[in-house]
Amino acid sequence: MPAGARALAVAPDFAGTLWAPANGRDYRSQDGGHTWQRVYGPAGGDSIAFTEKWAYLPGARGAQISDFGGRLLSPSRPTPARFISVASPYHRTNRLYALDDQGGLWLSIAAGRRWMKLRAEGLPAHPVSIAAVRDLITEPDTIYVSAGSDGLWRSRDFGATFSRVAGVAAADAVALTTDDQRLILVADGKGLLLSTDRGGTFRRVSDLPARAVAFDSRNHRLAYAAVGGRLLRSVDGGRTWPGPPS
Repeated sequence: MPAGARALAVAPDFAGTLWAPANGRDYRSQDGGHTWQRVYGPAGGDSIAFTEKWAYLPGARGAQISDFGGRLLSPSRPTPARFISVASPYHRTNRLYALDDQGGLWLSIAAGRRWMKLRAEGLPAHPVSIAAVRDLITEPDTIYVSAGSDGLWRSRDFGATFSRVAGVAAADAVALTTDDQRLILVADGKGLLLSTDRGGTFRRVSDLPARAVAFDSRNHRLAYAAVGGRLLRSVDGGRTWPGPPS
């Protein structure tokens, strides 16, 4: 896979499509990560999430959209701030959450066409990435934000307030899946941490320093992590991972 992936996400198209923005360019795999191709467009993305119909890739010049398969990226659309990370709480939804480069938190319920800024009280000044999950439809979305050496933070009130998650000293990336809302996968700079109880406890499941992580939103057994130019895949919900190359 492309080295230097900043984000990783699985498209909700049932075709094994993965996306990975890396080094100012956008890449996608249509065979579960075995081979990768560049997606050509006017600008590169910093992150990737999926709406009901489109891939949404914000970057320095705004946001581009594409079909899930990445045949072509659209011209950039303006965003209200410089978004560095974006996430959707479940597959096939037009609801998106985004972090900007000043630590602001945003919500769109219109597939990224319009945005509103959220309060995000308690969130550290320099967050790195965002993930969100819808649990019970009667409950607010749960939002997780990784903040590097400031650890992992969680909101259970649609982003109004955040509190630090115990047991995670550092967090560079975080991944969730609506197929099993108990699972939280964290890249902490030293390897991978996994919670199977909604963040109550974490255990180390890999010592390979991943920079980006993802779950398949429809199949909790499939989890992915980008380590340099290597894509790791777990087939048991992030519990076990391949070791270093021999």
